[in-house]
Amino acid sequence: MKRAVLLGALFAGVLGAAPPEVPIPPDYRLPSELRAFRSTVTYEEAVAFSMRLARTSPFMRYDSFGKSGMGRPLPLVIVSKEKAFTPEEMWKTGKPVVLVINSIHGGETDGTDASLLLLRDLAFGRHPEILEGLTLLVVPVYNVDGFSRVSRWNRPNQNGPVDGMGFRANARGLDLNRDYLKLDAPETRALVSLAARHRADLFVDNHVTDGADFRATVTLAYGAEPATARPLADWLDKTVPKATAALREADILTAPYVEFIDNLDPRKGIDAGPGSPRYGTSYFPLRSIPSILVELHAIKPYPERVRANELFLAELLKQTSKSGKALLAAREEARKAARAAAVGSPFTVDSETDMSRPETIDFPAFGWKEEVSRITGRPLLRWDRSQILDLKVPYYRRVKATKTVPRPAAYLVPAGWSGIAERLEAHGIRFTTLGKDLTLPVGTFRASEPKFGASSYQGRVGVTAKIVRGRETRTIPAGSLYVPLDTELAPVAMHLLEPESPDSLFAWGEMSSIFEQREYMDLRVLDPLAEKMLAEDPKLAAEWEKLLADEKLAKDPRARARFFYTKTPYWEETIGLVPTYTLEKPLDAEELLPERLDVPLTPEKPPK
Repeated sequence: MKRAVLLGALFAGVLGAAPPEVPIPPDYRLPSELRAFRSTVTYEEAVAFSMRLARTSPFMRYDSFGKSGMGRPLPLVIVSKEKAFTPEEMWKTGKPVVLVINSIHGGETDGTDASLLLLRDLAFGRHPEILEGLTLLVVPVYNVDGFSRVSRWNRPNQNGPVDGMGFRANARGLDLNRDYLKLDAPETRALVSLAARHRADLFVDNHVTDGADFRATVTLAYGAEPATARPLADWLDKTVPKATAALREADILTAPYVEFIDNLDPRKGIDAGPGSPRYGTSYFPLRSIPSILVELHAIKPYPERVRANELFLAELLKQTSKSGKALLAAREEARKAARAAAVGSPFTVDSETDMSRPETIDFPAFGWKEEVSRITGRPLLRWDRSQILDLKVPYYRRVKATKTVPRPAAYLVPAGWSGIAERLEAHGIRFTTLGKDLTLPVGTFRASEPKFGASSYQGRVGVTAKIVRGRETRTIPAGSLYVPLDTELAPVAMHLLEPESPDSLFAWGEMSSIFEQREYMDLRVLDPLAEKMLAEDPKLAAEWEKLLADEKLAKDPRARARFFYTKTPYWEETIGLVPTYTLEKPLDAEELLPERLDVPLTPEKPPK
């Protein structure tokens, strides 16, 4: 009964009547409200409604922060009690900046409607405590091209909006929540630039999940390891539960983001898994920005999800406003640690769930039984909503490193790799350019035995390889990039440039041309040279005889010829040489040209 009464109060007949003390004019109803949430707002309606709110409230400004692949402006609403609408003005307030994005997957529209409802409330003076302690940036629709590709046949696992919803990917077919490190999409580059310019202090990403059935409406993930620094994780652990407590008082159930360890037995628990920087809520922590993933449960009715999303956002922002100074202090501590980590200290580039460190949580479940699918012939669970279960299950959110690398003082990227330079600049990572050729000892990465993806993923063919670290004296040409790591963005740079990072530019295929052989040696030249080499080098002859014992090699003319070619001075020694070198100490200033990005995004001064 309590739930029915509260939902009735929340929905107020779906048309969303506001509390008597803060009336909302009837003509400010959201278009989706007027349609009883059978559909979400269109892109055009979201923009028009946002503009109208900005005209209504002196504390709001409508803007755009870039364009989509199809040329649509990316909408942005800024809310500030001080009318601090520029980065410089925001800096002067001394308040944290919260960035909320919606519909990164174009069909996951709950956050769009929820954020617009919340913005309307703020425009008419509701929740005044929110603006006391923070500045708010809201992206009503992020993946505007996917959002506009509406069909009833999109997202078959999602319960509404019944009149249709957008498409997951952008116009180019990219999932924007897989693009944060490689930055292939114009939308991603624009969002990262927005967060940097406005110095976002908290990132909130609204999604809709599906899969298993359970009683919770709101599921959350935050403090993703290993990306989230301890001060940021501590702040999240103190703040988020206070917001979810308010939802429980409203009889709205919450749970961690649900990824069952065993899809046939929920009692085995939930695996939060390690965070990968391809995802926004694991990328922004690398920039010392704590992040929260909100996943509304797709099986719940759409109006219920929207209102639950709205209520969570309001409560989260209230708690953030109260603890804004603690948030800024945690960020400063995390940034300082990122800048000052010692050369040679271990840095985790890959990890896995630590199954030895479970926590026990309460999980609001339904009953289930296992059956065998007639379609696939495999077992699956059938959920029984008449059976209410309150389970205590293990929750695995801690991770352990599977690959660490020593932190260098700086990287060098040989001239000619423009794609790497573009990504560094798009992330806002400081780098300079060598003004002359330098010959010096550097750390190198030699890649061999490449294994390419069987098909493209996110428009790229990924690669893994055996990586051997070495130390060589090499001549680095003028125009090469020098990337120092005395910066708060050092974690981002390391994930980009360390080839053993699963989301590095190397792993995404940006450097795969290093495996290609460009020059060849005719047998008329190689054959007599190889005979001479065998006659003059007994060790080589012994190695050759040993290789011939391998029947597969012995029957492969190309492999036999390649063996000798690699032993000649004609062989291209840069095959497999990753175009990223490490330095154990910084270069002297006189060896460098002026920095391409000469204002680090650090707390000492506002960005230009």
